[in-house]
Amino acid sequence: YDAFMSYEREHSDKVKGITGFLEEESGFNCCIHDRDFVSGRRIMDEIDRCLDASRRVLCFLSPTFIKSDYCMLEFKQTHEEDLKRGKKRLVAIMLEPVTEFDEKNVVVQKYISTFTYLDIKDPDF
Repeated sequence: YDAFMSYEREHSDKVKGITGFLEEESGFNCCIHDRDFVSGRRIMDEIDRCLDASRRVLCFLSPTFIKSDYCMLEFKQTHEEDLKRGKKRLVAIMLEPVTEFDEKNVVVQKYISTFTYLDIKDPDF
């Protein structure tokens, strides 16, 4: 895959619209869980398989994203691999402002205060 799309279910329509654009207009091959995870397999195994098979991981940040165990797993796993391997696969995209953090998602707070990220509200997005 060119990109693994990590998002909270409430944003699926918006992310699927972006995915459609990337695939149809740019020829990218994106991985979205409800289409590309193999049915009947363990979710954790499918997350690992698809993250490993993706050149980039696009994390669509929102307050519900940072409260989701699966989204945070995908974010943390990619960020840790990036740090360990000296790569930059993680691309953070702010869908909605995220201002309240706790110990479970403080890694996102540190990330967005250290690294640049895309904002969906930016006219150049």
